[in-house]
Amino acid sequence: MDVDNYYKQLEGFRIKSYLGESEEGFPQFKLTKPKYADVLVEVSADGEGNYGGVLFLSEYKENVQ
Repeated sequence: MDVDNYYKQLEGFRIKSYLGESEEGFPQFKLTKPKYADVLVEVSADGEGNYGGVLFLSEYKENVQ
């Protein structure tokens, strides 16, 4: 996976709201950008904090977290 292109998808988006934690305990955010579908971002990392973490990107769906 090309990590640079994966994360560049987020350029221009802004955090609209904090949605709480996922079932796995990771914080979730709703991102928005004019003329684009809202994006759900989930931030994960191992419990020990041994590395930088991962952002999971998906389309935001109302009432689904």
